[in-house]
Amino acid sequence: MEKGQSWELSPEQTEAVHIQFGPIQNAGPESFNAKDWNVGELLQAYSSILGELRSRGLVRTNNAPVGDLAEYACAIVYGGVLAPNSAKSYDLTAADGRRIQVKVRNIREDTRSSSVFSPLRSFDFDVCVFVLVDERQGVVSAAYEWTADDVQAHGTHRTHTNGTVIRLRQVRSAGIGLNVTDSVRAAWSAMLALTSVVPDQAQH
Repeated sequence: MEKGQSWELSPEQTEAVHIQFGPIQNAGPESFNAKDWNVGELLQAYSSILGELRSRGLVRTNNAPVGDLAEYACAIVYGGVLAPNSAKSYDLTAADGRRIQVKVRNIREDTRSSSVFSPLRSFDFDVCVFVLVDERQGVVSAAYEWTADDVQAHGTHRTHTNGTVIRLRQVRSAGIGLNVTDSVRAAWSAMLALTSVVPDQAQH
């Protein structure tokens, strides 16, 4: 197929798709209207759809859009303003001026404790908030605030990604960082109940 041409399946290709993934259901736009759903309902539907796509072998990751939602929840906690997309080393500025980096992982029953958060490639932030979200229950199961020094001291540098990674079990273990689970969980729950656009002060 040449670039710019439409993608049309032959009858044989269509049959192969049906065999592999099941028949294609023709659901018109009238069968799906999420305008009245709150954020929690939207996220639950997204997680369900993503899980099905993952089970069919079509996608391999399961974090988006949880990353952006975790940043917004942390903006609530810290009374902060989300940083512009051009800011690569931090995600928001707290009311007290601190630069906050946010790292989040969706947690499923089969998620290993050795799994890592996405790499940190810069330490031009004051604290990093590591957030664990229980995918099945849709709640924050843990959240810890680490300083940049904590991350450098306990992280592992990976040459092939040119970044420092933190494992889930490190965040769950006691003795590292500040436990901010209760405040992040409360902000997350409040955010999930939203049914309209986000307030101006928390937008990028």
